[in-house]
Amino acid sequence: MTQEENKKTAIITGSGRGIGRDTAILLAKHGVNVVVCSRTENEINSLVYEIKRIGGNANILGVKCDVSISSQVISVVKSAIDKFGSETIDILVNNAGVAFNKKLIDTSEQEWSQTINTNLKGAFLFTKAVLPFMIKRRSGAIVNVNSGAGKTGFSNLSSYCASKFGLFGLAESLALEVDAYNIRVMTIFLGQVATKMWQDFDQSYYEKNKKRMLDSHNVAEKIADMIFDTKNYKNGDSFEMYNLNTFATG
Repeated sequence: MTQEENKKTAIITGSGRGIGRDTAILLAKHGVNVVVCSRTENEINSLVYEIKRIGGNANILGVKCDVSISSQVISVVKSAIDKFGSETIDILVNNAGVAFNKKLIDTSEQEWSQTINTNLKGAFLFTKAVLPFMIKRRSGAIVNVNSGAGKTGFSNLSSYCASKFGLFGLAESLALEVDAYNIRVMTIFLGQVATKMWQDFDQSYYEKNKKRMLDSHNVAEKIADMIFDTKNYKNGDSFEMYNLNTFATG
């Protein structure tokens, strides 16, 4: 880790648990300033405590935030700038996500809106909020946490698939828009991950298959690789991680 990387600030959405939490802890261990946000305050407080307990050079800011509300997103970014400085905003991990196990005909408008607003609008709002600082510095890494459902449709996941297909379209378009500014926009496509989201989605399936699912820490390690390994992970790249033995880059 270089001195330059030590000066970077990372914002990780949906970081109260699972992939986001593990990613925040790992980046903090690398000496990156970490900004964590979630709708659940006690999860954020727990993570802040955990990262402070790690010690070292870790600097942490925890903020309660609904990623689908623009005023709250802007507040998170402003708080990060106030604490760490606008010149350090260099990493964004769009990880916040929700899913409902329902056929389209049984999906309520509220459930549809919550899925699209969290999984897609949230990524749009946070990306839009940090881009001016990345463009000014001509430096930045944005990693969108996607899913196999962002490439293939699945029964009972119509709203989730729509949001994740949209997220990939957003990433591909944005990569073209920022290519001249040395900003890398990347996507990681995941299979089933042993997290509380999957547990809430289908408890019975989770209990039967959790040992075959991806581990969130392994996913966090790959996200960190994509952020720091500028030689192998370029703007517009994607990485597929569907189980412990299946990986592909694109």
